[in-house]
Amino acid sequence: MKRFLVFFLLTVALALPMAAQSHTSVPLDDPIYYVIEQAQLKGLCPTLSEAKPYSQHKIKSIINIILSTEAELPWAALTSSEKAILQQTLASFEKEEGWNWLTGETYQEHTTKSGITMTFNAGASWQSVVSGSYEFLGKDFSWGTDNWGTAFIGGDMGSSFSWNFSAGGGLMKAPRKELGTAYTFYEGFENKEIDPARKDQNKEYIVFSEPTTFFPYTYQKNWDGSIFKGDSLSSSGFYEWPYGMSFGYQMNGEMAVSFLDDAIFVRAGRLQREWAAGTNGSSLALNASARPFFGVEVNFEPFSWLRMATLTGILEYYNMNGISVSSATFQNAFAIGMAEANYKNYLHFSFGSSAVFPKRFELGYSFPLLSRFFYQNNVGDFDNLAMFATLILQYPGIGKIWGSAYVDEMDLTSPAFFSQDRNMHAVQVGISAALPIPKLAFSNFTFQYTKIEPYVYTHQLVKTPWYDDIWMEEPYMNNGVSLGYYLPPNSDELKIRFDSSLIGGGVFRFHAQYQMIRHGAEYGSRAVDGSGLNSQLDTTGRNDKEGKPELWKYFLHDGAYQWQHIFKVGGSFDMRGLNIPVSIFCDMGVVYSYYTDIDGKPNSAVRYDIHKINTSEYPTQTQFITTVGFKIYP
Repeated sequence: MKRFLVFFLLTVALALPMAAQSHTSVPLDDPIYYVIEQAQLKGLCPTLSEAKPYSQHKIKSIINIILSTEAELPWAALTSSEKAILQQTLASFEKEEGWNWLTGETYQEHTTKSGITMTFNAGASWQSVVSGSYEFLGKDFSWGTDNWGTAFIGGDMGSSFSWNFSAGGGLMKAPRKELGTAYTFYEGFENKEIDPARKDQNKEYIVFSEPTTFFPYTYQKNWDGSIFKGDSLSSSGFYEWPYGMSFGYQMNGEMAVSFLDDAIFVRAGRLQREWAAGTNGSSLALNASARPFFGVEVNFEPFSWLRMATLTGILEYYNMNGISVSSATFQNAFAIGMAEANYKNYLHFSFGSSAVFPKRFELGYSFPLLSRFFYQNNVGDFDNLAMFATLILQYPGIGKIWGSAYVDEMDLTSPAFFSQDRNMHAVQVGISAALPIPKLAFSNFTFQYTKIEPYVYTHQLVKTPWYDDIWMEEPYMNNGVSLGYYLPPNSDELKIRFDSSLIGGGVFRFHAQYQMIRHGAEYGSRAVDGSGLNSQLDTTGRNDKEGKPELWKYFLHDGAYQWQHIFKVGGSFDMRGLNIPVSIFCDMGVVYSYYTDIDGKPNSAVRYDIHKINTSEYPTQTQFITTVGFKIYP
């Protein structure tokens, strides 16, 4: 151990005098992640870690590998547009001292007497989005907006340590409709320890639609904590959602350190992440759509074919019933660990486990060489555990297929495995193909199917020894948003998408997409149990061979289901290549939505036939939606 510590300290000391290189993260919505994924499909870079975001230094290294490898693989040659996009991205990371009007930032550096290079970077940006929706049948028009100004400071201390802090304020409006009410437990729930008659346990809550002016499941909360209504800016004016024009704030920051040429990478901070995704934005375990939270992560790469990563952080409550009441029963930490192995560019496999647990100093969940799922057996049954895995098969230059699974709870002895709520899991399969289209850049076709079973990402109330007489909530959520996939429980999705780019001074990116999303009704007279993140599964009798009728599931055939067919096209134009620090973007399309129902009683353990309905409770709608926006200093 003493020799290891000496070696470790010498390594750090030798690294510090070197030129600074930033290890702060590149946000997940940066187009470079899509570009890198397409380069992997071409075989131009090695299989990369599924723990994102990557640091600026790592992305620069990847781009350099792509450009150098391309010269050695004529069959995977980059088009002129693809080379230009990579070179422009690489150039955007280069800094010159002083103010740069094209990037909206200032940069300084100096070298200390001991030869350590220190840098300082500061800047600001602005983004505005306006979205409108027209519902044809009801002849109803609504609009929403999201406007944010953000400033940041950051820098490097030597070649190994980097830091960054950003803060911003925003004006937003995202109207949504009240669909009905629901309860935590279904009617007839029974448990010896839990009393459904108690309002602090069996909570009544309002079920809302997705924001009506944006495409379904695309609107992301950019504010931290709560929002303030336009006429209420005091601490007593905390609210959960901007139905009208409202104000919010956001703060993010990180500190990162790299050792042994990125073989060990440590980051602490509050930021958005995505782990264990077969393709960008598809993770079932920790999705890019999840809200940011503070956490400490460690990435360990002893060999190019083997990686391990761990992350532990503190989750944030959702303000449904006020700043004190809502948080009293949601005091959770989160831990996730993942191991990855790959064979060249042909096969990649990752697996891991995660835990949502009431706050305590639980070191075992943070250790990368232990399974959180099994470690719970050593410390007590108080936590919400899950396991996940992803397998990717790829042929460079052609494409890849992948499959992902997320297991919340499962009983392998179930007599009817796929028909019992007790078996809570999510699965995903997908195909992604690189399309060699002349003069276009990084063209791609993706087909993806995802299924989220009832009660996935939910968890029953838990009474712990360290919270006296309080039943704690442990859903797989952060600030009211799922940590996993963006769809709610008891849903499935078929997604078909085409992406491509074209460069002509600036970079023009465009896409076309179709989605079919089906989801069990969480509200109303035909509601299906386990269709919301606030649902809780009855723990009494769920392992019985027969089981209660309410503990059986028949997707589409056990109640009312909403079907959404979403067609949209869109694109963006980044004008920085024309020396204009602006990016504009637009999406437009149609959403056709309707419900199906069954002839019998919902949740009755009978598989009924389905038929289309159109009632005031479950209406048919057709919306035309247009979203436009711009970024200054993107």
